[in-house]
Amino acid sequence: MDQDSEYLLLNSIHELGKLRPEISQRDLSRAIHLSLGMTNTLLKRLSQKGFVLVQKISPRRVTYALTPDGMNELAGKTWRYLKRTMKTVVTYKEAIVTITRDAKERGYCTIGLLGKSDIDFVIEYAAGESKLPFMRFDSSSSIPLDSFVFVSENYTGAPLAVSEESVAHIYTLLAGQP
Repeated sequence: MDQDSEYLLLNSIHELGKLRPEISQRDLSRAIHLSLGMTNTLLKRLSQKGFVLVQKISPRRVTYALTPDGMNELAGKTWRYLKRTMKTVVTYKEAIVTITRDAKERGYCTIGLLGKSDIDFVIEYAAGESKLPFMRFDSSSSIPLDSFVFVSENYTGAPLAVSEESVAHIYTLLAGQP
């Protein structure tokens, strides 16, 4: 958590600093959704590491800015986060492609997505790889019987009117369950 919190704090100092010259600890606390005390602790740690410059405006007002080392640290953390995210997307892609190929082998003629998903582009890609049409569905009642359906992690509609063998739940994939 500390590493993520440090990243969020560095990023917030950078982003808020572009909007206005004075950033308070309270502003940062709200931006990263941490208590004022935890934000204070993180600011002290980042200041000791040389990533954050603490500037006293008046006896009761302090503002924060990133140092050049802080900018380098933010860039490095951003790069590492991007690498982890891309690795995760590749893992999901491989799992979804495998599920889609299996669905085609079992005789399904269409790959569908029920609801809106953050990884819909991966499902559409997998359908194309399997040479199956891709369809989006807003409700379970509109799903043709010959469709294999991925249920969005955001779907909150009525229970599905199709067999469980023709369904993959994205939230299960995201949680790493079979």
